[in-house]
Amino acid sequence: MKNSSQPSPPKLFSHLYIERDVVDHPQSQMIRRKFADSQVILIDHYKEVFNRPSQSFAAQSHSKKLILARREGKFLHEGSQYSDGFDYQQFFYASSVMGCLYDCDYCYLQGLYPSANTVLFVNLEDAFEQLRPYLGKATLVATSYDTDTLAIESLTHQTSMWLDFADQYENLYLEIRTKSANIKSLRSIFPNPRVTLAWTLSPQEIVDRYEHATPSLEKRLGAVAEAITLGWKVRLCIDPVIYTEKFAILYPELIEQIFRTIDPEAIEHLTLGSFRMSQTHLRSLKKLRRSDVAFYPYIVRDEMATYPEAIETHILETLLAKATQYLPKERIRTWQRQS
Repeated sequence: MKNSSQPSPPKLFSHLYIERDVVDHPQSQMIRRKFADSQVILIDHYKEVFNRPSQSFAAQSHSKKLILARREGKFLHEGSQYSDGFDYQQFFYASSVMGCLYDCDYCYLQGLYPSANTVLFVNLEDAFEQLRPYLGKATLVATSYDTDTLAIESLTHQTSMWLDFADQYENLYLEIRTKSANIKSLRSIFPNPRVTLAWTLSPQEIVDRYEHATPSLEKRLGAVAEAITLGWKVRLCIDPVIYTEKFAILYPELIEQIFRTIDPEAIEHLTLGSFRMSQTHLRSLKKLRRSDVAFYPYIVRDEMATYPEAIETHILETLLAKATQYLPKERIRTWQRQS
């Protein structure tokens, strides 16, 4: 019998904070209709809420609020040393959302933002205007670098907007990175061969231990299989690898489980990479979480915290040996800090 004294799970976005300047924006109106029961609070600027002092990231993670705002300045940022630009002439990531619905122990956003609440910048049309001057040559844009846009697609429709925009420009390539199993919105969209859906996959034990509120590995693999059936180009990402005492069992078994479910010929790439984070963000993470991910004795060089070189090499050699049983090496991308 269920214990009636246990608290109910928190309501998602019980409060909507909306900048006065975007109250009448079509996306603001759409979201207000979706959350008709939420309390609406008008503000002058999102930083009044998102950047206020003495916030508890951990407490907010259990009851996130939504802030609707207009991004001023740049939507686009050059891809960082922590990610793979896949050899494109130009590589950007777009920042149209601050914060994520998921709550992963190893996420650098906890060290980047002062709040666990979500800021949605509704003026995505300005991102497109900023991007157009670059589209004379091949350009890759990661649309979900700082969040998981597919996880909130039913709320924002921003993935669909990116796909519509990409249809117009033959030099524009998109990567949509996700842990979500939410691909309902993609079923009615004709797949664009210049768009790659990239799923982050982890052993279920790692999901349970560190990737709070995310879909199970089984559900993610089901979404991958459906996306392939629908005709989408798919990349699989075992990245970041979290090194634990059971690494040598969990991660090779993960690769076996993946390719029992997914035809290796159906994926564009498999990417492999161990945990890495800027030292600044890691310091902030230690203040927020008691997770062993934060307190591992990393090696820091050039402001980047990673596993000691011997462990990092062991991770990649172990996974490469297993992955090449299913894929040719040229379809496996690895991230390793350069000496």
